Amino acid sequence: MLKRRILMLTLAAAGVASLPLHAQSSSPLQSTTSDWSVDSRSNRPTLQLAALDMSSSSQPIGSMDEADADAGAIIPPPAGRSAFQIRPFRQYATAVRFGSLGFGPEVATPLGRRVNLRMGANFFGYTGTFGNGGWNYDADLNFKSGQVQVDYFPFYKAGGFHVSPGLAFQKNHGSAFIHIDPGARFDMGDGTYTNSATDPVKGNATFAYDRTVAPMVTFGFGNLIPRNGRRWSIPVDIGVVFTGAPKFGLDMDGTVCDPQGCGKLSTDAGAQADLQRQRVKIQNDLKDYATVYPVISVGFAWNFGSRD
Repeated sequence: MLKRRILMLTLAAAGVASLPLHAQSSSPLQSTTSDWSVDSRSNRPTLQLAALDMSSSSQPIGSMDEADADAGAIIPPPAGRSAFQIRPFRQYATAVRFGSLGFGPEVATPLGRRVNLRMGANFFGYTGTFGNGGWNYDADLNFKSGQVQVDYFPFYKAGGFHVSPGLAFQKNHGSAFIHIDPGARFDMGDGTYTNSATDPVKGNATFAYDRTVAPMVTFGFGNLIPRNGRRWSIPVDIGVVFTGAPKFGLDMDGTVCDPQGCGKLSTDAGAQADLQRQRVKIQNDLKDYATVYPVISVGFAWNFGSRD
C-alpha cells in the first residue's frame, strides 16, 4: 500500500513539472501558480490549478483592417447581416426616375466595391401657352433621351454619396405656333410694328438639338445596390448634360404696319430683315443660356440577386 502511494506521488509530480513548459510554448495561455492539498477523506494528494489567463494582445480571429478590406471582394457586413460579395451582372437593381429629363426606368449592376454601372431612359412631353413682349406661343415639347453612367462611391462606408460621369443620348425637339394679338403693337428685331386687325401676324418656331450624344455628370446620394444588403433605396442626383445650344427656326407671315405704311411681312424687305434679326437674337440667347441642360432627379429603386 505504501509503495502504491509513493508511485502516485511520483507520477503527479512529473505532471506538474511539465505544466510550465506547456504554458510557455502556448503564448495565449499563461498558467499561474498551482497548489497541492491532501483530501482528508481519501488521504490522497490533490493538485489545485489557478484559472488560466486567456487574455492576449494578438488580433482577434476574423477581424479585418482597412487594407485587408480593400484588397478583397467581400465587404464586412454590419451586425446581423451576411457578407455582400460583388457579382457583376448577377446582382442588379431596377428603378423609376422622375426629374427634369422626364420620367423613365433605370437599371444598375455593381462593377466593384466602389463602382456601379447604370443605364436609363427618359421621356418628357409638354404642351402649354405662354407670352413674351406681345408674342404668344403655343408650345409643344418632345424630349426623349437615354444615359449610361458610372457611379463612383468615394466613401462607400459613409453613405451613398457618388460622382457619376456618363453619356446622354438625346432626341429632344420642340415647336410652337406663334400669334400676335390683332391690332397690338409689338417689337421685332430693331423695329416696332402694329399688327393688322384683319390679317394678323402668325407663324411657327422650331428648335432641335444637333448634338445627339452629349457628355454629362451628376452628383448625388443613394446607392441603387446598397453594400449593406438593404434591398431598396431612394437615389437623388443633381448635375448637367452638355447639350450645346439648340438650333432655332422662325417663319412668320401676316400684315404689319409702321409709320411708312402697311405691308405683307413676307414681301416687305424691312420687315423681313427685322424678322431675321429676331431669329438671330433668340438663337444668341440660346447660345448664352441654353448650352447645358440641368439635371435634377429622384428615384425609387429595388435590387435583386445573390447577396453572398
